[in-house]
Amino acid sequence: MPAILIVDDEQKMREFVALFLRSSKYTVFEAADGRTALNILSKGTIDLIVLDIMLPDISGFDLCSQIRVRSSVPIIFLTALADEEYQMIGYRVEGDDYITKPFNASILLAKIQRILQRCAPLNARSDALTFRGIKLEISSRRVTLDGKPLQLTPKEFDLLLALMQNRGKVLTRTFLLETIWGYSFAGDSRVVDSHIKKLRSKVSPYSSNIKTVISIGYKLEE
Repeated sequence: MPAILIVDDEQKMREFVALFLRSSKYTVFEAADGRTALNILSKGTIDLIVLDIMLPDISGFDLCSQIRVRSSVPIIFLTALADEEYQMIGYRVEGDDYITKPFNASILLAKIQRILQRCAPLNARSDALTFRGIKLEISSRRVTLDGKPLQLTPKEFDLLLALMQNRGKVLTRTFLLETIWGYSFAGDSRVVDSHIKKLRSKVSPYSSNIKTVISIGYKLEE
């Protein structure tokens, strides 16, 4: 069954939604904050996220933006913020739907079913990314280089994924730190440079395709 991640700091609400979805035969994961949500996403395949906006460590909007860097997983905002301006922001950061509290659980379920049905063929097609001789499989976190298995550390994999999903775009060091190391990471931004150096050595002969943008960051291009 599809796996759904519920991100809400209100325990009773989170448990209510989780219980309802489990009774509908979904696999459910729970997170009370953004950090936990990102950790769950990094460890396995999630098919859909039900996301509150008012989280203790990061707004749901910012969390959605971070997730979109590496994943097109469907996201439904479930929040008490009913003003139209918030709904517009939700769609602007590429949320798939926006439901306001209080809500009808059956309506939430119907929307989840519709989105999963719509996305199933797309997910099947987009799980693997390719760039020249590099093939990256998102769900299994496997990489091959010219047809041979390539061993990457988790951070190297996430860096390569971010670069491949944003081909041709400049990704700043700060952006990479926030999306891969965590938005509250307090270390030196040059940690990105050392990981990029190691990644380049592993993806040779395509290392030159990871371009340095001086004083800014990196991009992947032909």
